[in-house]
Order: sequence, then structure tokens, then C-alpha cells
Amino acid sequence: MIELVGLNKSFAHTLALQDINLFVQEGEIFGIIGKSGAGKSTLLRAINLLERPDSGDVLIDNNNISTLHGKALRQARHKMAMIFQQFNLLQSKTVYDNIALPMRIQGFSEEDIAQKIDELLKLVELSDKRDAFPAQLSGGQKQRVAIARALTCSPKILLCDEATSALDPETTDAILALLKKINQLYGITIVLITHEMDVIKRICHRLAVMENGKIVELIALADVFQSADSQARNLLYAQLSPHLPAYLSSRIGQIPNDHPLLRLFFQGETATVPFISQSSRELHLDINILLANIDQFDTLTCGVLVVQLHANAELLATFIDRCKQANLTVEILGYVTDHPV
Repeated sequence: MIELVGLNKSFAHTLALQDINLFVQEGEIFGIIGKSGAGKSTLLRAINLLERPDSGDVLIDNNNISTLHGKALRQARHKMAMIFQQFNLLQSKTVYDNIALPMRIQGFSEEDIAQKIDELLKLVELSDKRDAFPAQLSGGQKQRVAIARALTCSPKILLCDEATSALDPETTDAILALLKKINQLYGITIVLITHEMDVIKRICHRLAVMENGKIVELIALADVFQSADSQARNLLYAQLSPHLPAYLSSRIGQIPNDHPLLRLFFQGETATVPFISQSSRELHLDINILLANIDQFDTLTCGVLVVQLHANAELLATFIDRCKQANLTVEILGYVTDHPV
């Protein structure tokens, strides 16, 4: 569907993209994650040649659009639509006219435009806002209008540039659910960029992790937890991991004592096994659960526990071995002291 081959792009001697090779399958929701400046937006805009690469090829349905210019490129872009963080609606136009604009530019009849807009307003649940102006809409409603506008010409690809980062959590959930519905209903291939792992884990089938203009990892979400070295796995666990309260973090030192503080990561079947209670009972070990979180990524349950043990070095080693045998990842955060360190 989308194939990027050897893409390179620089701005003022700064490499924004470095040897990008990527294949996005038809009908999948593909996520690209990375910090600001990683090259995410440049990569997304290279797919429809809003940013033309210095070298490399962009293939859509096996057609190399990198060689196209003018009218031929505009026609190729009809297969692709884009939604942005800031909505980009015309403030002087109604919801109807904002959605109608791309179709009018392409010469659709007003009858066809009206029929299409009625269909799209129903899809994005804004039929009652047909004659409203953008100033009368919430942020989530504006993004729904932008999504409807993007779908007017029945694209095969939808490019999402931080489409939820300006929205509150509840509205973000609704927009992501809408994108998932669009993917399932129309089979549209969706490529989205974000710096939030929570967005990736909610709807994406596969993801790429970017750093310094490079793709450093390419993996299916369902396979993330199979690799201990996966950066995506670390990002997911970081999003899951609770923050230690200040009163506790101030009392954590690195000099070993009998009060080690551990963080345990678990996934799959271990999430439903009473591991802590069994270990406490069988090892005669006092385990104090301080923080916990659990979630589901795709179909896999996973979570994190922060526990304080009352154990000497030998018992600690025995407990860690038991964790590893149960496929839990263990991290020693330090040792709890009686006073701030």
C-alpha cells in the first residue's frame, strides 16, 4: 500500500530523515511515535510529498509518486487525506461549507455534495451542527468536522498529524474511537504520528519508533512484550508505571539494606496469577504493595507493581529468581531508609 524506500531529507544541513525504509499494509492503522524533533511530521508529510525527500522513493499502490509533479501529483494526492492538530477550518464558513470545499474545488455537483455531506455528518455524529460555524463548536466537534472534510473524496489513506494532542482525554477517546470506526467501516489505511504511547496502544496495529530522523524500531503491537530490548515495550511500561510519591522517593538510597524497593512488570497469564500472595506465603516473605497499575494493549493484559520487601540479600535473590521464572521483569529501584537520603 504505502512503501517508502531510502528516504532522506535535510533542512539547513540538519538531517530530518535518514534512510527511511517502511511498508504500511493496506487497511492497517500504523502509528509513528517519537519525541519532538524525531522526524515524525516530516516523515508523514513525505508520504503525500508535502515535503519532497532529497532522495528515495514514495510508492502508493506500487506507483512511484516521487516522480510526479503538477496535475499528476494532485491527482495522486486524491487518494490521500490529512487531518491536523489545529483543525484548519474556515471560520467564516458553516460546517456544511467547510466539508463541501474540497468537493467544490474538484467540480462535484451540489446534489452529490449534499448527499455526501449528509452521510459524513451522520458518521461523525454532527448532523445537528450542519449550519453551525466553527466558533460555535467544541474542539472535539471541530476535529470531527475536519475528519468529515478529509473523507469527502473517499481517500484510501488518512494521514493524522498529532490529531488528538490538542484535545482533552475524554474527547481524545472519542476521536480515536471514530478513527477506528472509519478504518473498520471503509478499510481506509491510517497513518498517525504522536508522542503519546496511550494513543498508539488504543488503536494501532503496528508502530515505528523514531529517533533523530531514523526508524529505530518497527514492531506489531501484539509482539511488543516478546522482546526485553524493545523500545516500544519500554515506552508502554513507562506510560503504565506509577510515579512514586515524594515522601517515598526522598527515602530511597542505593546502599543495600533489608528493605529493597522493586518494580515488577508483568504481562499475559502472569497478570491473572496470584503471584505476590503465593510468593509471600511460600517464601515466608513480607511484601508491601505500594503502587500498582494494569491495562490492556491490543489483546494482551499487562501491568506494573511497586513493592517493598522485608528481605535480606539471600531472600531478595531468591525472590528475583522466582520473578524471572514467572516471566516477570524486575527492576531494583533502591532501598528504603528511615530518613530522607
